Amino acid sequence: MTGDPGFSSAIIEVPQAEAAAGTTKVVWSPTHGPLNVVVPPGTVDGAVVWVQGPAGNVAVTVRVSSPFSPPPPFAGVPASGPPAPGYPPPGQPFPGQPYPGQPYPGQPYPGQPVPGQPHTFAGPPKAPSGNARRNSLIGGTLAVVLVLGCCAGVRLIGGGDDDRAGKRTGGTSTTTSAPTPVNPEQYVQALASADTAIGAAFGTLKTADNAAFAKAAPAAAGTIRAESEKLRAIEAPSGAETAHEQLTLELGSMGDMIEESAAAKPDCPAASPWNTMLQSGWAEGVREDARKLAVADPRYAFGKFLPAAPKETNRRLKTGKILKRSGPGGRGHLKIKNGDDDAAISLVPAKGKKPVVTVYVRGGGSYTVKGVRDGTYRIYKASGADWNADKKGFTRDCSFSRIEDTFKYTTTSVAYTIWSVTLTPVLGGNAKTSELDPDSFPN
Repeated sequence: MTGDPGFSSAIIEVPQAEAAAGTTKVVWSPTHGPLNVVVPPGTVDGAVVWVQGPAGNVAVTVRVSSPFSPPPPFAGVPASGPPAPGYPPPGQPFPGQPYPGQPYPGQPYPGQPVPGQPHTFAGPPKAPSGNARRNSLIGGTLAVVLVLGCCAGVRLIGGGDDDRAGKRTGGTSTTTSAPTPVNPEQYVQALASADTAIGAAFGTLKTADNAAFAKAAPAAAGTIRAESEKLRAIEAPSGAETAHEQLTLELGSMGDMIEESAAAKPDCPAASPWNTMLQSGWAEGVREDARKLAVADPRYAFGKFLPAAPKETNRRLKTGKILKRSGPGGRGHLKIKNGDDDAAISLVPAKGKKPVVTVYVRGGGSYTVKGVRDGTYRIYKASGADWNADKKGFTRDCSFSRIEDTFKYTTTSVAYTIWSVTLTPVLGGNAKTSELDPDSFPN
Protein backbone atom coordinates (compact mmCIF):
# COMPACT_ATOMS: atom_id res chain seq x y z
CA MET A 1 0.00 0.00 0.00
CA THR A 2 1.21 3.46 -0.76
CA GLY A 3 -0.12 6.83 0.33
CA ASP A 4 0.15 10.54 -0.26
CA PRO A 5 1.14 12.96 2.55
CA GLY A 6 -1.83 15.10 3.62
CA PHE A 7 -1.69 18.82 4.25
CA SER A 8 -3.77 21.60 5.79
CA SER A 9 -4.56 25.03 4.39
CA ALA A 10 -5.01 28.60 5.59
CA ILE A 11 -5.35 32.16 4.22
CA ILE A 12 -3.65 35.41 5.20
CA GLU A 13 -4.11 38.98 4.02
CA VAL A 14 -1.03 41.13 3.37
CA PRO A 15 -0.98 44.81 2.35
CA GLN A 16 0.45 45.35 -1.10
CA ALA A 17 3.44 47.30 0.19
CA GLU A 18 4.41 44.49 2.58
CA ALA A 19 3.93 41.86 -0.14
CA ALA A 20 6.25 43.82 -2.41
CA ALA A 21 8.94 44.27 0.26
CA GLY A 22 8.49 40.92 2.00
CA THR A 23 7.28 40.33 5.55
CA THR A 24 6.59 37.74 8.23
CA LYS A 25 3.06 37.04 9.46
CA VAL A 26 1.53 34.79 12.08
CA VAL A 27 -1.42 32.68 10.91
CA TRP A 28 -3.56 30.42 13.05
CA SER A 29 -4.35 26.88 11.84
CA PRO A 30 -7.02 24.70 13.51
CA THR A 31 -4.66 21.74 13.27
CA HIS A 32 -1.27 23.34 13.85
CA GLY A 33 -1.98 26.43 15.99
CA PRO A 34 0.00 29.64 15.36
CA LEU A 35 2.48 29.45 12.47
CA ASN A 36 5.11 31.93 11.32
CA VAL A 37 4.63 32.56 7.60
CA VAL A 38 7.49 34.15 5.66
CA VAL A 39 6.10 36.15 2.73
CA PRO A 40 8.92 36.56 0.16
CA PRO A 41 9.46 39.95 -1.55
CA GLY A 42 7.36 40.37 -4.69
CA THR A 43 4.62 37.93 -3.59
CA VAL A 44 1.48 38.33 -5.72
CA ASP A 45 -2.18 37.84 -4.85
CA GLY A 46 -3.13 34.15 -4.75
CA ALA A 47 0.42 32.86 -4.20
CA VAL A 48 0.74 29.78 -1.95
CA VAL A 49 3.47 29.64 0.71
CA TRP A 50 4.23 26.25 2.28
CA VAL A 51 4.94 26.20 6.02
CA GLN A 52 6.20 23.22 8.01
CA GLY A 53 3.99 22.78 11.07
CA PRO A 54 4.29 20.37 14.01
CA ALA A 55 1.64 18.09 12.45
CA GLY A 56 2.66 18.38 8.79
CA ASN A 57 2.73 20.83 5.91
CA VAL A 58 0.38 23.82 5.74
CA ALA A 59 -0.45 25.55 2.42
CA VAL A 60 -0.96 29.26 3.16
CA THR A 61 -2.66 31.29 0.42
CA VAL A 62 -1.56 34.95 0.40
CA ARG A 63 -4.23 37.52 -0.43
CA VAL A 64 -2.65 40.86 -1.32
CA SER A 65 -5.04 43.66 -0.35
CA SER A 66 -5.68 46.42 -2.90
CA PRO A 67 -4.04 49.83 -2.46
CA PHE A 68 -6.01 53.05 -2.08
CA SER A 69 -6.90 55.01 -5.18
CA PRO A 70 -4.10 57.29 -6.53
CA PRO A 71 -4.14 61.03 -5.70
CA PRO A 72 -5.84 63.37 -8.19
CA PRO A 73 -3.78 64.71 -11.10
CA PHE A 74 -1.45 67.63 -10.33
CA ALA A 75 -3.34 70.92 -10.42
CA GLY A 76 -2.20 73.67 -12.72
CA VAL A 77 -1.59 71.74 -15.93
CA PRO A 78 -1.09 74.22 -18.82
CA ALA A 79 -3.87 74.09 -21.43
CA SER A 80 -1.37 73.76 -24.25
CA GLY A 81 2.25 74.37 -25.14
CA PRO A 82 5.38 73.19 -23.40
CA PRO A 83 5.39 72.65 -19.67
CA ALA A 84 5.89 75.71 -17.52
CA PRO A 85 9.22 76.02 -15.70
CA GLY A 86 9.34 73.70 -12.75
CA TYR A 87 6.33 71.72 -14.10
CA PRO A 88 5.74 69.02 -13.23
CA PRO A 89 7.14 69.16 -9.68
CA PRO A 90 9.82 66.65 -8.77
CA GLY A 91 8.39 63.18 -8.33
CA GLN A 92 5.20 63.95 -10.28
CA PRO A 93 4.45 62.44 -13.71
CA PHE A 94 3.93 64.27 -16.97
CA PRO A 95 0.32 64.60 -18.17
CA GLY A 96 -1.05 61.27 -19.36
CA GLN A 97 1.58 59.28 -17.49
CA PRO A 98 0.91 57.32 -14.30
CA TYR A 99 2.15 58.26 -10.89
CA PRO A 100 5.30 56.39 -9.90
CA GLY A 101 4.40 52.82 -9.05
CA GLN A 102 0.84 53.19 -10.41
CA PRO A 103 -0.61 51.72 -13.63
CA TYR A 104 -1.47 53.75 -16.71
CA PRO A 105 -4.88 55.45 -16.71
CA GLY A 106 -7.70 53.02 -17.34
CA GLN A 107 -5.67 50.04 -16.17
CA PRO A 108 -6.48 48.23 -12.90
CA TYR A 109 -4.16 48.49 -9.95
CA PRO A 110 -2.25 45.34 -8.99
CA GLY A 111 -4.54 43.04 -7.08
CA GLN A 112 -7.69 45.04 -7.99
CA PRO A 113 -10.51 43.66 -10.15
CA VAL A 114 -10.92 44.64 -13.79
CA PRO A 115 -14.01 46.89 -14.13
CA GLY A 116 -17.03 44.88 -15.17
CA GLN A 117 -15.43 41.58 -14.24
CA PRO A 118 -15.70 39.67 -10.94
CA HIS A 119 -12.64 39.57 -8.74
CA THR A 120 -11.48 36.08 -7.78
CA PHE A 121 -8.67 34.86 -5.60
CA ALA A 122 -7.04 31.55 -5.09
CA GLY A 123 -8.37 29.71 -2.08
CA PRO A 124 -6.39 27.20 -0.06
CA PRO A 125 -5.60 23.90 -1.72
CA LYS A 126 -8.02 21.16 -0.86
CA ALA A 127 -6.44 18.57 1.24
CA PRO A 128 -6.17 15.33 -0.66
CA SER A 129 -8.86 12.93 0.35
CA GLY A 130 -7.92 9.54 1.75
CA ASN A 131 -8.92 8.04 -1.59
CA ALA A 132 -5.69 9.49 -3.04
CA ARG A 133 -4.07 6.47 -1.47
CA ARG A 134 -3.54 3.83 -4.13
CA ASN A 135 -2.75 0.16 -3.77
CA SER A 136 -0.42 -1.60 -6.13
CA LEU A 137 -2.47 -4.47 -7.49
CA ILE A 138 -0.87 -7.74 -8.40
CA GLY A 139 -2.53 -10.45 -10.36
CA GLY A 140 -1.24 -13.99 -10.44
CA THR A 141 -1.35 -15.53 -13.92
CA LEU A 142 0.85 -17.67 -16.07
CA ALA A 143 0.54 -20.98 -17.83
CA VAL A 144 -2.46 -22.96 -16.66
CA VAL A 145 -1.75 -26.65 -16.38
CA LEU A 146 -4.92 -28.68 -16.60
CA VAL A 147 -3.84 -31.85 -14.83
CA LEU A 148 -6.17 -33.86 -12.63
CA GLY A 149 -8.47 -30.90 -12.27
CA CYS A 150 -5.81 -28.55 -10.89
CA CYS A 151 -3.77 -25.70 -12.25
CA ALA A 152 -1.47 -23.18 -10.60
CA GLY A 153 -0.84 -19.45 -11.00
CA VAL A 154 2.42 -17.55 -10.52
CA ARG A 155 2.26 -14.17 -8.76
CA LEU A 156 2.92 -11.09 -10.87
CA ILE A 157 3.35 -7.49 -9.83
CA GLY A 158 1.96 -4.39 -11.47
CA GLY A 159 0.24 -1.09 -10.94
CA GLY A 160 1.45 2.26 -9.68
CA ASP A 161 0.52 5.25 -7.59
CA ASP A 162 -1.52 8.15 -8.86
CA ASP A 163 -0.78 11.27 -6.86
CA ARG A 164 -3.78 13.52 -6.86
CA ALA A 165 -3.79 16.83 -4.97
CA GLY A 166 -6.51 19.25 -6.06
CA LYS A 167 -6.48 23.01 -5.68
CA ARG A 168 -9.55 25.00 -4.79
CA THR A 169 -10.34 28.34 -6.33
CA GLY A 170 -12.53 30.65 -4.31
CA GLY A 171 -14.94 33.11 -5.89
CA THR A 172 -15.65 35.53 -3.06
CA SER A 173 -15.53 39.25 -3.70
CA THR A 174 -13.47 41.74 -1.73
CA THR A 175 -14.09 45.28 -0.58
CA THR A 176 -11.67 48.15 -0.20
CA SER A 177 -13.72 50.05 2.40
CA ALA A 178 -12.57 49.95 6.02
CA PRO A 179 -14.60 47.72 8.36
CA THR A 180 -17.25 49.46 10.45
CA PRO A 181 -16.54 49.31 14.21
CA VAL A 182 -19.38 47.89 16.32
CA ASN A 183 -19.94 47.68 20.05
CA PRO A 184 -20.44 44.34 21.82
CA GLU A 185 -24.25 44.52 21.64
CA GLN A 186 -24.18 45.22 17.91
CA TYR A 187 -21.66 42.43 17.39
CA VAL A 188 -23.89 39.93 19.20
CA GLN A 189 -26.74 40.89 16.87
CA ALA A 190 -24.54 40.59 13.77
CA LEU A 191 -23.42 37.09 14.76
CA ALA A 192 -26.97 35.96 15.50
CA SER A 193 -28.25 37.35 12.19
CA ALA A 194 -25.52 35.53 10.20
CA ASP A 195 -26.07 32.31 12.16
CA THR A 196 -29.81 32.34 11.43
CA ALA A 197 -29.40 33.14 7.73
CA ILE A 198 -26.82 30.39 7.22
CA GLY A 199 -28.89 27.88 9.19
CA ALA A 200 -31.90 28.25 6.90
CA ALA A 201 -29.82 27.38 3.82
CA PHE A 202 -27.52 24.91 5.55
CA GLY A 203 -30.37 22.62 6.52
CA THR A 204 -31.07 21.85 2.85
CA LEU A 205 -27.75 19.97 2.69
CA LYS A 206 -28.81 17.36 5.26
CA THR A 207 -29.04 14.36 2.96
CA ALA A 208 -27.09 11.18 2.27
CA ASP A 209 -27.96 11.38 -1.43
CA ASN A 210 -25.20 12.87 -3.61
CA ALA A 211 -27.60 14.20 -6.26
CA ALA A 212 -29.80 15.99 -3.71
CA PHE A 213 -26.73 17.44 -2.00
CA ALA A 214 -25.35 18.72 -5.31
CA LYS A 215 -28.66 20.37 -6.14
CA ALA A 216 -28.85 22.25 -2.83
CA ALA A 217 -25.13 23.12 -2.59
CA PRO A 218 -24.90 26.26 -4.81
CA ALA A 219 -27.59 28.18 -2.93
CA ALA A 220 -26.27 27.14 0.49
CA ALA A 221 -22.69 28.01 -0.47
CA GLY A 222 -23.79 31.41 -1.79
CA THR A 223 -25.56 32.22 1.47
CA ILE A 224 -22.52 31.21 3.54
CA ARG A 225 -20.19 33.39 1.45
CA ALA A 226 -22.62 36.33 1.56
CA GLU A 227 -22.86 36.20 5.36
CA SER A 228 -19.10 35.86 5.58
CA GLU A 229 -18.73 39.10 3.61
CA LYS A 230 -21.22 40.87 5.87
CA LEU A 231 -19.20 39.89 8.92
CA ARG A 232 -15.99 40.99 7.22
CA ALA A 233 -17.50 44.43 6.74
CA ILE A 234 -17.58 45.02 10.50
CA GLU A 235 -14.77 45.43 13.00
CA ALA A 236 -15.19 43.13 15.97
CA PRO A 237 -14.95 44.57 19.50
CA SER A 238 -11.66 44.49 21.35
CA GLY A 239 -10.52 40.99 22.26
CA ALA A 240 -12.40 39.26 19.45
CA GLU A 241 -10.57 40.69 16.42
CA THR A 242 -8.36 37.68 15.63
CA ALA A 243 -11.08 35.05 16.06
CA HIS A 244 -13.49 37.20 14.04
CA GLU A 245 -11.06 37.57 11.14
CA GLN A 246 -10.29 33.87 11.07
CA LEU A 247 -13.99 33.01 11.29
CA THR A 248 -14.86 35.05 8.21
CA LEU A 249 -12.07 33.37 6.23
CA GLU A 250 -13.10 29.87 7.34
CA LEU A 251 -16.74 30.57 6.48
CA GLY A 252 -15.85 31.71 2.97
CA SER A 253 -13.62 28.69 2.44
CA MET A 254 -16.31 26.33 3.69
CA GLY A 255 -18.77 27.84 1.21
CA ASP A 256 -16.30 27.25 -1.62
CA MET A 257 -15.65 23.70 -0.43
CA ILE A 258 -19.34 22.82 -0.34
CA GLU A 259 -20.00 24.07 -3.87
CA GLU A 260 -16.88 22.59 -5.43
CA SER A 261 -17.16 19.17 -3.78
CA ALA A 262 -20.81 18.94 -4.85
CA ALA A 263 -19.89 19.73 -8.46
CA ALA A 264 -17.16 17.06 -8.54
CA LYS A 265 -17.70 13.32 -8.79
CA PRO A 266 -17.53 11.77 -5.32
CA ASP A 267 -14.47 9.63 -4.74
CA CYS A 268 -16.52 7.37 -2.48
CA PRO A 269 -20.06 7.23 -3.92
CA ALA A 270 -21.26 5.27 -0.89
CA ALA A 271 -20.25 8.04 1.54
CA SER A 272 -22.80 10.52 2.90
CA PRO A 273 -21.96 14.01 1.52
CA TRP A 274 -23.56 15.54 4.63
CA ASN A 275 -21.29 13.57 7.00
CA THR A 276 -18.25 14.28 4.82
CA MET A 277 -18.92 18.01 4.98
CA LEU A 278 -19.43 17.98 8.76
CA GLN A 279 -16.14 16.09 9.20
CA SER A 280 -14.17 18.46 6.95
CA GLY A 281 -11.34 20.67 8.19
CA TRP A 282 -13.27 23.78 7.14
CA ALA A 283 -16.24 22.86 9.34
CA GLU A 284 -13.94 22.15 12.29
CA GLY A 285 -12.23 25.49 11.71
CA VAL A 286 -15.56 27.32 12.01
CA ARG A 287 -16.32 25.43 15.23
CA GLU A 288 -12.93 26.32 16.69
CA ASP A 289 -13.30 30.01 15.80
CA ALA A 290 -16.76 30.06 17.37
CA ARG A 291 -15.26 28.59 20.56
CA LYS A 292 -12.61 31.32 20.59
CA LEU A 293 -15.26 34.02 20.21
CA ALA A 294 -17.12 32.58 23.20
CA VAL A 295 -13.90 32.67 25.22
CA ALA A 296 -13.47 36.36 24.35
CA ASP A 297 -17.04 37.04 25.53
CA PRO A 298 -19.71 34.43 26.35
CA ARG A 299 -22.26 36.63 24.60
CA TYR A 300 -20.52 36.10 21.24
CA ALA A 301 -22.44 32.95 20.31
CA PHE A 302 -22.10 31.58 16.78
CA GLY A 303 -22.36 28.23 14.98
CA LYS A 304 -25.81 26.94 15.90
CA PHE A 305 -26.26 26.03 12.24
CA LEU A 306 -23.29 23.61 12.33
CA PRO A 307 -23.86 20.23 14.06
CA ALA A 308 -20.98 18.38 15.68
CA ALA A 309 -18.98 16.13 13.39
CA PRO A 310 -20.32 12.55 13.44
CA LYS A 311 -17.99 9.95 14.87
CA GLU A 312 -15.93 8.05 12.35
CA THR A 313 -17.14 4.48 11.89
CA ASN A 314 -15.30 1.41 10.61
CA ARG A 315 -17.95 -1.07 9.52
CA ARG A 316 -16.61 -4.31 8.05
CA LEU A 317 -17.90 -7.61 6.70
CA LYS A 318 -16.38 -11.01 7.29
CA THR A 319 -13.91 -12.40 4.79
CA GLY A 320 -15.72 -14.60 2.31
CA LYS A 321 -19.03 -12.72 2.43
CA ILE A 322 -20.51 -13.10 -1.06
CA LEU A 323 -21.94 -9.75 -2.11
CA LYS A 324 -23.23 -10.89 -5.49
CA ARG A 325 -23.46 -14.06 -7.56
CA SER A 326 -25.28 -14.41 -10.85
CA GLY A 327 -25.84 -17.05 -13.52
CA PRO A 328 -25.12 -20.77 -13.38
CA GLY A 329 -22.08 -22.04 -11.53
CA GLY A 330 -19.13 -24.13 -12.64
CA ARG A 331 -16.14 -26.00 -11.26
CA GLY A 332 -13.48 -23.27 -11.47
CA HIS A 333 -11.77 -21.71 -8.43
CA LEU A 334 -10.35 -18.23 -7.75
CA LYS A 335 -7.86 -18.14 -4.87
CA ILE A 336 -7.45 -14.59 -3.48
CA LYS A 337 -4.76 -13.29 -1.15
CA ASN A 338 -5.63 -9.68 -0.31
CA GLY A 339 -3.34 -6.73 0.50
CA ASP A 340 -3.55 -4.29 3.39
CA ASP A 341 -7.01 -2.80 2.80
CA ASP A 342 -10.43 -4.39 2.94
CA ALA A 343 -11.74 -5.00 -0.58
CA ALA A 344 -14.70 -6.12 -2.63
CA ILE A 345 -13.26 -8.28 -5.42
CA SER A 346 -15.27 -9.01 -8.54
CA LEU A 347 -14.88 -11.49 -11.37
CA VAL A 348 -16.36 -9.89 -14.51
CA PRO A 349 -16.66 -11.37 -18.03
CA ALA A 350 -14.03 -9.84 -20.31
CA LYS A 351 -16.76 -8.62 -22.67
CA GLY A 352 -19.32 -7.79 -20.01
CA LYS A 353 -20.04 -5.29 -17.25
CA LYS A 354 -21.88 -7.38 -14.66
CA PRO A 355 -19.90 -9.47 -12.15
CA VAL A 356 -20.60 -13.18 -11.98
CA VAL A 357 -19.38 -13.07 -8.38
CA THR A 358 -18.24 -10.39 -5.91
CA VAL A 359 -16.69 -11.33 -2.57
CA TYR A 360 -15.57 -9.28 0.46
CA VAL A 361 -12.04 -9.98 1.72
CA ARG A 362 -10.56 -8.16 4.70
CA GLY A 363 -7.11 -6.62 4.57
CA GLY A 364 -4.47 -9.35 4.82
CA GLY A 365 -7.11 -12.05 4.40
CA SER A 366 -7.36 -14.96 1.96
CA TYR A 367 -10.36 -16.68 0.42
CA THR A 368 -11.15 -19.15 -2.36
CA VAL A 369 -14.19 -18.52 -4.54
CA LYS A 370 -15.58 -21.80 -5.86
CA GLY A 371 -18.11 -22.55 -8.57
CA VAL A 372 -16.78 -20.28 -11.33
CA ARG A 373 -18.26 -21.24 -14.68
CA ASP A 374 -16.19 -21.48 -17.86
CA GLY A 375 -15.35 -18.24 -19.63
CA THR A 376 -12.79 -15.46 -19.87
CA TYR A 377 -12.80 -12.87 -17.07
CA ARG A 378 -11.09 -9.81 -15.61
CA ILE A 379 -10.64 -9.11 -11.93
CA TYR A 380 -11.82 -5.80 -10.40
CA LYS A 381 -11.01 -4.52 -6.94
CA ALA A 382 -12.76 -1.83 -4.87
CA SER A 383 -10.89 -1.15 -1.65
CA GLY A 384 -11.31 1.27 1.24
CA ALA A 385 -12.58 1.60 4.79
CA ASP A 386 -16.01 1.61 6.47
CA TRP A 387 -18.39 -0.55 4.41
CA ASN A 388 -21.86 0.91 3.82
CA ALA A 389 -24.08 -2.14 3.46
CA ASP A 390 -27.04 -0.11 2.14
CA LYS A 391 -25.04 1.46 -0.69
CA LYS A 392 -22.71 -1.55 -1.05
CA GLY A 393 -19.49 0.44 -0.99
CA PHE A 394 -16.77 1.95 1.19
CA THR A 395 -17.16 5.45 2.60
CA ARG A 396 -13.47 6.36 3.08
CA ASP A 397 -10.08 5.88 1.42
CA CYS A 398 -11.70 4.52 -1.75
CA SER A 399 -9.69 3.02 -4.59
CA PHE A 400 -10.96 1.30 -7.75
CA SER A 401 -8.76 -0.77 -10.05
CA ARG A 402 -8.68 -3.63 -12.55
CA ILE A 403 -6.12 -6.25 -13.58
CA GLU A 404 -5.74 -5.95 -17.35
CA ASP A 405 -4.71 -9.59 -17.80
CA THR A 406 -7.57 -11.95 -18.55
CA PHE A 407 -8.33 -15.16 -16.67
CA LYS A 408 -9.68 -18.04 -18.74
CA TYR A 409 -11.59 -20.89 -17.14
CA THR A 410 -11.98 -24.22 -18.95
CA THR A 411 -13.48 -27.48 -17.73
CA THR A 412 -13.00 -30.94 -19.23
CA SER A 413 -13.96 -34.42 -18.10
CA VAL A 414 -10.70 -34.71 -16.17
CA ALA A 415 -9.63 -31.16 -15.24
CA TYR A 416 -10.81 -27.71 -14.31
CA THR A 417 -9.13 -24.32 -13.82
CA ILE A 418 -7.88 -22.75 -10.59
CA TRP A 419 -6.46 -19.21 -10.67
CA SER A 420 -4.52 -17.63 -7.79
CA VAL A 421 -4.15 -13.84 -7.39
CA THR A 422 -2.16 -11.92 -4.83
CA LEU A 423 -3.42 -8.36 -4.39
CA THR A 424 -0.24 -7.00 -2.86
CA PRO A 425 3.21 -6.25 -4.32
CA VAL A 426 5.26 -9.38 -5.01
CA LEU A 427 8.87 -9.33 -6.20
CA GLY A 428 9.23 -10.35 -9.84
CA GLY A 429 5.63 -9.80 -10.93
CA ASN A 430 4.58 -7.97 -14.10
CA ALA A 431 0.77 -7.88 -14.27
CA LYS A 432 -0.63 -4.65 -15.66
CA THR A 433 -3.33 -2.85 -13.66
CA SER A 434 -5.41 0.27 -14.26
CA GLU A 435 -7.11 2.63 -11.84
CA LEU A 436 -10.75 3.30 -12.61
CA ASP A 437 -13.25 6.07 -12.09
CA PRO A 438 -15.96 5.02 -9.62
CA ASP A 439 -18.60 5.54 -12.33
CA SER A 440 -16.93 3.00 -14.61
CA PHE A 441 -16.61 0.34 -11.93
CA PRO A 442 -18.95 -2.64 -12.47
CA ASN A 443 -21.75 -3.08 -9.96
